[in-house]
Amino acid sequence: MENPEKEINFSDHLVESDISLIHKGGGKLFEIRDNPDKIVRMESFDDLEGRYKGQVDPIVIGELGQKLYGELKDRYEIDAPVEFVAGKDSEDKDVIYGIVDRVIGTDLDKIEVTPELTEEVEKLYERIAQYYLDKFPQEEGLYLADINNASQYVYGKKKGDESPHIYLVDTDLYIRDGKVALCNVVLWLYRHMSSVEKKYGKKFTRAREIIEQILDTPLPKNITEEQRLAAEAIITKTKGYLDGSINIDDEDANPVDISI
Repeated sequence: MENPEKEINFSDHLVESDISLIHKGGGKLFEIRDNPDKIVRMESFDDLEGRYKGQVDPIVIGELGQKLYGELKDRYEIDAPVEFVAGKDSEDKDVIYGIVDRVIGTDLDKIEVTPELTEEVEKLYERIAQYYLDKFPQEEGLYLADINNASQYVYGKKKGDESPHIYLVDTDLYIRDGKVALCNVVLWLYRHMSSVEKKYGKKFTRAREIIEQILDTPLPKNITEEQRLAAEAIITKTKGYLDGSINIDDEDANPVDISI
């Protein structure tokens, strides 16, 4: 991540982007006037400090985000073309800019299904599941908690591409290390994946197998009894979702342990 002492400020060169109708008008997504190949996401230090309860410096959060999104590409072939930069906004407030390559294409939850794309999406969810399997046994391993939804991925081309690829373009800084929180992330991974399976008309067998491995992995010994009971409840529910004995509902609670 860029040195915060540079106090990068290109807010005068930003215009609000209409790339997402959901975020339009929210002051979150921008484009650079003289560089149409980039999309800029902005998060204030205040928001990041609130999200992490003042326990982690926003500069460090940006650095961790850069490292973890890089790891996704290097180790799991999940490409999130983002660079995090510390700077100032138009009101001279401290912010973290997430500068993402513009991808011309279609969200995976809206795109027309083809056999070739179905194969790629199935591999994507296998890689996401493997990512969380690798993170689970680590006592203090950091992980990205918000990479499971098909709407966060675009199948398309960025500048220089000759053929389309799947890109992770929603690159918010949601970083966790709590194992109860990770159980809840895996529950939501399955919930999202089950909807994708319906769209693409097949079960992602290998991803399901990996999720089962996660659920059968022993919990760490250094968690509290409250955390253990919460994790076991989430694991039981996720197993019920997987084997069809529990219907997916809208009552999944927030995790007990959501600290970074």
